[in-house]
Amino acid sequence: MIAKAPPSGGAFLYTDSMTPTKKATIIIFATVLIDMIGMTIILPALPIYVEKFSTSTFTIGMVYSIFAAAAFIAGPILGSLSDRYGRRPILIASIFGTSLGWVIFALAGNIWVVFLSRIIDGLTAGNVSVAQSYLTDIAKDDKDRTLKLGLIPMCIGIGFIMGPGIGGLLTKISPVLPFWTTAGLALLNAIAAYFFLPESLKKSAQKEQKSPIQLNPFKSIIYGLTHKKYRTLILLLLATSMSFESYHAMFIPYLHKQFGFDVSAAGLLLSGIGVMIAFNQLVLMKHFWLHRFKPFIIQLMTATALILIFALAGLVPFIIFLGLLAILGLLEGTLSVINGSELAAAAEHHERGKIIGISHSLIAISQVAAPAISGFFMDSYIGSLWLFSAFWMMIVFVILLTHKTELRNRHLEPELEKTAQQ
Repeated sequence: MIAKAPPSGGAFLYTDSMTPTKKATIIIFATVLIDMIGMTIILPALPIYVEKFSTSTFTIGMVYSIFAAAAFIAGPILGSLSDRYGRRPILIASIFGTSLGWVIFALAGNIWVVFLSRIIDGLTAGNVSVAQSYLTDIAKDDKDRTLKLGLIPMCIGIGFIMGPGIGGLLTKISPVLPFWTTAGLALLNAIAAYFFLPESLKKSAQKEQKSPIQLNPFKSIIYGLTHKKYRTLILLLLATSMSFESYHAMFIPYLHKQFGFDVSAAGLLLSGIGVMIAFNQLVLMKHFWLHRFKPFIIQLMTATALILIFALAGLVPFIIFLGLLAILGLLEGTLSVINGSELAAAAEHHERGKIIGISHSLIAISQVAAPAISGFFMDSYIGSLWLFSAFWMMIVFVILLTHKTELRNRHLEPELEKTAQQ
C-alpha cells in the first residue's frame, strides 16, 4: 500500500485492487458513518437532558427546531461555497462545527446555552448535504448515483444500530457523557477527513461558479421553487420531510409517555429500526427496489404504504406497533433516497451543491415547523405526531399523482436527446 496525495489536496491511500472512485466512496462512507454514530448516541439522552431545564414537550421540540432554523440559513450558503471552493474544505469545517456545538451543549448551565449550542451546530450543518454533492460528483450513472446516495441512509441505519444503545449506556455513567463522546467523535472525524478525503469537484466546475454567494436563504429558495427543472422535485422533498420530521424529534418522548420507555429501552428500539434501515440500503435497494421498479413507481408505492402506517401507528397495540416500525424503517429510507437522487440528477454540475443546499434548507424548515407543531399538540393528544405524518404523506401522494407525467418522463429526456442527435 503506497500513500499518495491526490492533485486536489488531501492524502489518499491507493492499492492495485481498488479504483480511486471506490476509495473515495469508502472514505466518504466512513466520514458520514462516524458522524451519524455520534449523532445517534445523543438521541436517547437529549430529551431527558433537556428536561432538567424544562419538562415541556414544546421546549424539547424547540431544541430541535432552533438547530433546524440555523441550518435553514446556512444550507444554500454552504452548498454554494462547496460549488466554488470544493466539497472537501466545507465538509471538514462542517464536521468541526458539529464538535464545537456539542462541547458547548455539554457545558450548558441553562436552556439558553443549550439553544446557543444548537445554533452553532446548525450554522455549520453541511455534513450530509455536502456529502450528497460529493457522492453525486463521483457517480457513473443514474443507478450508481442512487446506490451511492443510499449509503447515507445506510450510515443512518448503522448509526441507529450502534449509537442509541451506546448512548443509553453512557447516560447511566453520566448525563453529559453522550454529548462529550459525540463532540470527540466529530473532532476525530474532521481530522481524519483532512488527511484522507480527496476533492471530488473538478477545477473546471469550480470556475463555472461565478455568481456571488447568496447570503439570503429566501432568495435561494425562491430560485429553486421557481426554476421549472427543480420546482416539483423540491416540493416533493419538502412534503416528504414534513411527514418524517413530524414524528422524528418527538419519537423518544412519545415512547416515554405512551409506553413508559426509559432511555435504555428507547435506545434498543432505535437500534432495531436501524437494522431495518441498514438492511434496506445494503440489500433491498440494489436487489429489489432499483432492480424491479422505476423511480416514480417506487415513490408512489412507498408513499401509499407510509400513509397507511402513519394512520395506524397511534391506534394499534404495542406488538403491532413494532411491526409497523419495522416496515417504516424499510420504506422511509427508500423514499428519501429516491427523492434526493432525482433532485441531484436534475441539478447542473456547477450549481449542484447550491441546489442540494436549497433542498436541505427546506428540510430545515420542516425540522423547525414539524417538531414544534407535534410537540405542542402532543401535550393535548399523544398520537398527534402520527396524524401530522399521515397528512403530509398524503400531500406527497397528491404531488406524485398531479405531476406523474413530468416525473415519469424525466428519465426519458436524455434518451430522446441522444436519439435526436443521431
